[in-house]
Amino acid sequence: IFCIQISYKFLKQMSDQNIKKFYIIIFTLSFFSLAAAFYIEYMLGFKPCILCVYQRIPYAIAILTSLTAFFIGNRNILLIILGLTFLSGILLSGYHVSIEKGVIEPLFSCTGENIKALEKEEILKSLNNIQPDCKDVDFSIFGVSLATLNFIISFVLTIVIVYIFKYAKK
Repeated sequence: IFCIQISYKFLKQMSDQNIKKFYIIIFTLSFFSLAAAFYIEYMLGFKPCILCVYQRIPYAIAILTSLTAFFIGNRNILLIILGLTFLSGILLSGYHVSIEKGVIEPLFSCTGENIKALEKEEILKSLNNIQPDCKDVDFSIFGVSLATLNFIISFVLTIVIVYIFKYAKK
C-alpha cells in the first residue's frame, strides 16, 4: 500500500523531471525483463516457445522509445507509442496465458514441425530444433508463468501510461 501511495503522489505531480524518471523506469524495467529472458534461455537452458519470443518485442520497442523520449524530451507521441507497445504486450501475453490455461486453442501451431528425417543423426539434430509447445510452462517464478508475469507488468504499465497521458499531462 505504501508503494501505491508513493506512485500515486509521483504521478500526481508529473513534472518534466518526473516524466524523465518515468522513462528511466520504463527503460530499466524493459532492459531487465529482456536480460532475464535471455538469461533464462541461454544460461539456464530453457528454450522459449514462439509466443515467448514474440513477447520480447514490446520490451525492445519500449527500450528504444524510452531512450528517445528521455533525450528528446516530453513528447505526447512517444507516450502514445509506449502505451500501444504495452497494450500489444497485454494482447500477446493474454493470448499466451489463455493457451497455457487451456481456455483457447492456438490459432497457429505453437510446436515444432514434424520430424521428417530417416537417419539417426538427422532425427537427433531435428529434436534439438523443435520449438516448445506454448501450452507448457517450463519455467515459473513462485508458481507464476513468465507469460502471466508479463501480462501483469504490461497491464500495470499501460494503466500508468494512460493515467499520465490523460491526467498528469494537463
